[in-house]
Amino acid sequence: MTPAERLASARLWAAYHYPYMASALFAVRFVSAENVGGVAADEHFRIYVDHAQTSSWTSELLGVEMVHQVGHLLRGHASRAREIGLVGDDLLHWVDSVDAEINDDLSNTHAAPVDSALPVDLGLAPSLFAEEYFVNGERRAGTQRDCGSAAHGDPRQWEEPPPSSDIDGIRKGETDLIRRRVASEILSHEQRHGSSPAGLLRWANSLLNSRVDWRRELGATLRRGVAEISGAVDYSYRRPSRRAGCSPDVVLPSLRHRVPRVSVVCDTSASMNENLLTEALTEIDGLLAASGVRLDAVSVFTCDAEAGPAQLVRSASEITLVGGGGTDLTVGIDAAVQSSPRPDLVVVITDGWTPWPTSTLRTIRVLAVLLGENPPAPPGWVQAVAIKDMASPTVEVETH
Repeated sequence: MTPAERLASARLWAAYHYPYMASALFAVRFVSAENVGGVAADEHFRIYVDHAQTSSWTSELLGVEMVHQVGHLLRGHASRAREIGLVGDDLLHWVDSVDAEINDDLSNTHAAPVDSALPVDLGLAPSLFAEEYFVNGERRAGTQRDCGSAAHGDPRQWEEPPPSSDIDGIRKGETDLIRRRVASEILSHEQRHGSSPAGLLRWANSLLNSRVDWRRELGATLRRGVAEISGAVDYSYRRPSRRAGCSPDVVLPSLRHRVPRVSVVCDTSASMNENLLTEALTEIDGLLAASGVRLDAVSVFTCDAEAGPAQLVRSASEITLVGGGGTDLTVGIDAAVQSSPRPDLVVVITDGWTPWPTSTLRTIRVLAVLLGENPPAPPGWVQAVAIKDMASPTVEVETH
């Protein structure tokens, strides 16, 4: 068989024996690469195959490798590695740890991935998280493997650059949808057949069955900020005081409640997904209206490395999202702060991968709505709601 035929045969074998993984298996793109030493993957659903090394492999062995590499992608091993901050030899020990987490869920009747660690190889029991294997597991002596950046987040020399189009690979927003589709298939398979692996069931349940409604959390946070601003009162001579009759010779001011002015800064850099932005803006649009903020009191600034002009719109659907370059939201926040009239509240919608102003903004509250998986935390003076995934009405939320 040709290399392409061998890959097609192996993928069909994998989809037949692991049907709940089919959506991910058929989303990957295969790339021929020398010196990989077998099979590896990057974070963009691209699997690299060294055909010289794998020419004698059976469809079963190559199919198991595909399931293994897809496991790295689904479980977010690259982002979890970045949280730990791997140094030196820790990288290969981490690969052994995530391999053990995956291989524990492979069928005992199938061949194990070549040179890949099992829980017993690390001296620990099965059904643990990769982090547990990493901290408590023994370090393997002898042969170790490198599964690519899909496993540890550190791009290797054989990997292609991040995709610029859909045919080059899967971009971040789409990977979240694939994960949710596979998780749903795992739960459905368990209901029909009762044979989904325990580790994958745990992963699927944690992804789909959330504990906190992010809309409720975002609404509470936003309403609290608006209430604190609108609760402030000031004196005004635009309307006569109700006590003016008591002092006809003196012009008395009246007390008035402030109508909060809100600026929304939207991160439109290349790392942001337009669907996520649109959904976040729609929610904020409704929340502000429900909180009593007038439409003419809200302005929207799009920003990647440059800030666009203020947009006064009646709904989120009218916003023009312009950008796609690098990220520096400090210029967008500066543009909002320097606009006239000056805002009372600045809402920043971003994936968090941006510089922030070096100091607090005087008299202006800042709320960050952090989208995506594992966004970095903003400075302490920024109130933040971290939304892990917006494809479902209820997902895990972190607040800072």
